[in-house]
Amino acid sequence: MKNIYKILCLLLLACSISSCENWFDVTAKSELKGDDMLSNRTGYRDALIGCYATMAGTNLYGSQLTMTYMDVLGQYYSTAKTALNNFAYAANYDYSNLTEEARKDGIWKDMYNVIANTNNILDHIDGDKGLFMEGEYEVIKGEALAIRAYMHLDLLRLFAKSPSMTDGLQAKAIPYVDHFTNQIYPQLTVEQVLDRILTDLTAAQSLLKDVDPYGPKHSQYDLDALSGLLKGREYRLNYYAVTALKARALLYRGKTEDLNNAGLCAKEVIESGLFPLVTSADIQSSDDNGFVSENIFALESKELKDNVAEKYFYVTSNNYNFLAANKSTINKVFPTTLDMDYRLKWWIENTGSYYILSKYNTSKRIPLLKVSEMYLILAETSATESDRETWLNQLLYHRGLPNESLEGVDFKARLLQEYAKEFIGEGQLFYAYKRLNSSKSPVSNAVVANPEAVYVLPLPSDNTYFQ
Repeated sequence: MKNIYKILCLLLLACSISSCENWFDVTAKSELKGDDMLSNRTGYRDALIGCYATMAGTNLYGSQLTMTYMDVLGQYYSTAKTALNNFAYAANYDYSNLTEEARKDGIWKDMYNVIANTNNILDHIDGDKGLFMEGEYEVIKGEALAIRAYMHLDLLRLFAKSPSMTDGLQAKAIPYVDHFTNQIYPQLTVEQVLDRILTDLTAAQSLLKDVDPYGPKHSQYDLDALSGLLKGREYRLNYYAVTALKARALLYRGKTEDLNNAGLCAKEVIESGLFPLVTSADIQSSDDNGFVSENIFALESKELKDNVAEKYFYVTSNNYNFLAANKSTINKVFPTTLDMDYRLKWWIENTGSYYILSKYNTSKRIPLLKVSEMYLILAETSATESDRETWLNQLLYHRGLPNESLEGVDFKARLLQEYAKEFIGEGQLFYAYKRLNSSKSPVSNAVVANPEAVYVLPLPSDNTYFQ
């Protein structure tokens, strides 16, 4: 790879001279069109909704960054390694293959495109405060900052060392792009990128804290009767979603003070009471198997069944690309002694020789932040074994499982086992193994001779997009 600065300059230029997003056509000839769109409060709202819509597309969280590509990297799907499967090279971590190079570079490009569009909002909004009704400016700016931080965190988790790797915090990482411009951005270190992410999240919290119905003042709102900009807060980076994302980012950075602060953020989300863990009655009566009450932030994709579930999670004789686990793999995730686990019963379907993901057969929600992650963060960051057991067992109880003692248990390994169960179909397992710099690959527990070669995707090369 040659010069990352050149890549970002060209990429941002490409975003401004191509109509790659129908909702916000920012081209060299239509930059005025983009400015016109942000000339009123409705335009700002629509631009923000467009960012979420792009995130929900199949090349990002509507497929690749959740239930397909990222979970192939997480080693859930036995069939992914078959020769004709579209994900065969990814399943073997062969990032140099042309198909995989195009896939990861396309993800990089689309993620920075979302960032470019949030930056366009942020570059204009302070000068347009007079356009908004009470609280609207804070909500739109807070969410835009949070989207920018969310995208940069996942870019970092994909394309750079984790802080736990050798010299991880000081390793060169990615640019942090914070303006809609064609200027050259420097390649920052992992620590610098995380600092910028946390700065944006802290600013977003401050903006949302007093105006968001999904925030500390939630008791003052009728949450079932929200309208306008405040409707559908579970599909937006609301205050508690920002706080949960901050917990995730602090845990990833992993400094001593970060672990304590990650726990405080996680506890704040749980204690809000807005995202209760499900009970057996909940999942048998409603929510399309998605454990909806636990979603702090989810995206909606009305085409999820047609574009993803039926394409990848149905076993047919002429479908070489279906993704499924064999019995050996599913037993590693859900041991047979724990077959009462709600997640196995409601998210996985046995089709004979294969076990397929069924949680998206009817649900249109793609969970990106869940309260269960907050319980696991508290378990991981607790100072005593007793507290770890308390938080872990609260989660296990709401998964239909008995309490566990952690005495003499390898807690890192136990934690990863729970991540494998809890985030199947959501793309988080690969990141958990990377964050902990595991010497074993997800699910299979095969020895990883060179973790960096597995967990750090190569940055785009000079000619990835531009000939």
